[in-house]
Amino acid sequence: MRLRLLLAMLLPLTAQAQGLRDSTITVSASRTSRLAPDRAAMYVLVEGSAETPADAVTRVETKLKAVSDALRALGSRVEVDRAVVYSVGPAGQPNMYPPPSGPPSNVSRALLRVQMNRADQIAHVTAAALSAGAAGVASITFESSVADSVRRARMAEALAAATADAQALATSLEGRLGALVDVSSSAPNLGFAGPTSLNFDSRFVQPAQIPEVVIMSSVTVRYRLLH
Repeated sequence: MRLRLLLAMLLPLTAQAQGLRDSTITVSASRTSRLAPDRAAMYVLVEGSAETPADAVTRVETKLKAVSDALRALGSRVEVDRAVVYSVGPAGQPNMYPPPSGPPSNVSRALLRVQMNRADQIAHVTAAALSAGAAGVASITFESSVADSVRRARMAEALAAATADAQALATSLEGRLGALVDVSSSAPNLGFAGPTSLNFDSRFVQPAQIPEVVIMSSVTVRYRLLH
């Protein structure tokens, strides 16, 4: 009898605690910043052709040294990473009739990653690489030295916005915010991020990447909802 009475007294408290624990509001907010880059990186492509695979590798290594020396001559504004010779094999044959005469050739390809501490040096570095024998450049990426500080500053704004939204939701539910349960930050879905490339002349030039750095700051908060 006493046990039943005790359970009857505790049941409302248990239900109330369950309600407080289960009644929560979760809100996410994000902020986007677009920065002008002050650094850049790209891959320099080098190719070497010869009749045999071994000679093709030797040829590409010779051209790599010439390109590396030309880039290092630009001084401290350019940092040249170690090159990687990543392929060798028969060169593609042109689709023509009659087929070209002569022995089949082989081609070896290599990559050289180059970092620039000034984003406006891309054209100058590309010109130096091509003049020294590079086949082209690819995968240009832009960076900002203030990206982390901007992301943290906008994170504080996102947190304030999420808290304000949670307060508005609580008020619309005729309640009030209780204790903060948890808060987290993550990379949100970009959604409609806008164009990412530029077309200078679509007849001859491939689209170029827009020179900007997009910083996303997202915060999710969860509060208890009190009635």
